[in-house]
Amino acid sequence: MSTADNHGQRFMKGRGSYARPALENRGGFPLLSARLSALARRFAAIVAVLVMAGAFVSGAAAGSASTATKVSTNFPVHAEVVPSDPFFVDQWGLNSIGAPTAWNVNLGSRSVLVAVVDTGVWWTQPDIQANMWTNPLDGTHGYDFVDGDTNPMDVDPSGTYHGTGVAGVIAAITDNGQGIAGTAQISVIALRALGSNGQGSSYNTSQAIRWAADHGAKVINLSLGTNETFIGPTDIQLAVNYAWSKGALIVAAAGNSGTSTLDYPARLANVVSVAAIDESGQRASFSNYGSGLDLSAPGTRIVTLNGGNNQPNNVHYLQGTSFSTPFVSGAAALLLSVDPSLTNVELWNILNSTAVQPAGAQRPYNPDYGWGVVNVWNAINALSQPFISVNSYPSSVSSSSTFGVSWSILGPTGIAVTDTHVLWGTVSGRLGNATAAQSGRTHDPFTANGFSMPSGAGAMYFKVVATVNGTTYTSREYTVTASSLPDFLFVLYQLLASNLLYLAVFILVLAGVVAFIPQRRAARARRAVARPVTLYPPSYYVQAARPSQPPPLSQPVQPATRIEPQTAGPPAAPTQISPAAQPVTPIPMAQPTAAKKRCPSCGTMVAADNMFCFFCGNRFR
Repeated sequence: MSTADNHGQRFMKGRGSYARPALENRGGFPLLSARLSALARRFAAIVAVLVMAGAFVSGAAAGSASTATKVSTNFPVHAEVVPSDPFFVDQWGLNSIGAPTAWNVNLGSRSVLVAVVDTGVWWTQPDIQANMWTNPLDGTHGYDFVDGDTNPMDVDPSGTYHGTGVAGVIAAITDNGQGIAGTAQISVIALRALGSNGQGSSYNTSQAIRWAADHGAKVINLSLGTNETFIGPTDIQLAVNYAWSKGALIVAAAGNSGTSTLDYPARLANVVSVAAIDESGQRASFSNYGSGLDLSAPGTRIVTLNGGNNQPNNVHYLQGTSFSTPFVSGAAALLLSVDPSLTNVELWNILNSTAVQPAGAQRPYNPDYGWGVVNVWNAINALSQPFISVNSYPSSVSSSSTFGVSWSILGPTGIAVTDTHVLWGTVSGRLGNATAAQSGRTHDPFTANGFSMPSGAGAMYFKVVATVNGTTYTSREYTVTASSLPDFLFVLYQLLASNLLYLAVFILVLAGVVAFIPQRRAARARRAVARPVTLYPPSYYVQAARPSQPPPLSQPVQPATRIEPQTAGPPAAPTQISPAAQPVTPIPMAQPTAAKKRCPSCGTMVAADNMFCFFCGNRFR
């Protein structure tokens, strides 16, 4: 600090205030030599600097309990969002999934398209009309597969307006002073596949799913389903597979029967299934649950948009897993608003990994809540730092097959990844093996190949580790089980597993072969030790061997008498013709042999005395 820093004053050692030098020398102190005075002034200046620095540090310490060691810069900030929507105070569901906190980062982007396959949407509702997708070709907002036109209006004499309520949870206009707030400010495609009574066909539903995928929907909401069980593939399953291949995330309701079996199509492998929780945070009594459940979301006393008129604040209360599903769809849409490059697999991984289990629930997964209650703030916050998304791995392999694992590291784009690899082992929690280290950048794809199931192991466990900016991140632990099928059968199973009908046919044929081979061998063994027994006289069979006996002696043939037919006219004396007697040639008798005949149905050669074909079951006459 210079001597002029305190307006011409110096801080003197032993004093508690600033004083002028002239007054100090007048106080009777002896004057020092010039050299000593210079040293004293320097010492005083150093002391003053140290005291000022100490005062600054102590003041900073008083304002903060700890000193940060890492400074974060250039992060987005927004004003706190407190929606002006009058019914927001009763939207407990949005608070339970952390939506208001997430809105401080991103309210949503209308470039993200979410398709609502339902009873349609009352798209002139003033609290959602601005968030309806508009077809650039004809200005419409979707399609009606029930009536076959381009007006997907939700017409419901019962007053439920199911599709409108679902769309309201996803994308009602936020902070507009009326109605409710939606989960994300995105664009809704209205697709009417169900009638006004909530009933519809799988054909219309499958057509709507395909239409949504072809028109750019990245999230498809299916607040519908059935509790029926299907053996083979359905038109809905094929449509879901198609939409998945186009990059869409399909979200469906688990069902409202309170059973441990998920509804269809929520139980399909590439559909995010959603159960309902109540205001206490526990599973709703009506909600389906069970193995395969992915997520839970609020589903009781949900205030949402109503249809029937265009009056402001036209809302009502609904419940069911149908209204849990749009919370998850809205969360996925908000994630895509933050990072549009996310794939459907990555979206699913983020939602599952950031979900929150209710207090006392088994972690990390349990069949009552799946991976937990969706939390959109946790999901968005996960993208602010590196996040490992395991995108591909087999759930089951044969004992001798090899497989690979692929993953990506999400978060801020382009950050250097100095090391990423897979840790694996045959005991959960004890992963003592590691693949070779790889390097790259965030959002790059990574793959480790050459894995095989260790001999005698029933399962293999693995997780992915990555080091980004000197910090190590770890994925959750995954499991690959060993199949008990022989290798060639496992390969066939893998090829056919994508089509359940073909798989069922394969199993039936395999069972038939397994059952037929030992029976045929046993029949051969019986024929080798026992002669066939004729159940009917040999004359019943064309190829039957004649009885074994000496040939008959030649007998003179008696002359035959033939009577000519009479014609009109005078009667004529009958003429008797005596043909020359011909000797009868003895017929050589064949020795008894195992005669064969060909089945006229399948062509199989069978024993002549068989009553029916042993191969195809055709009965001989």
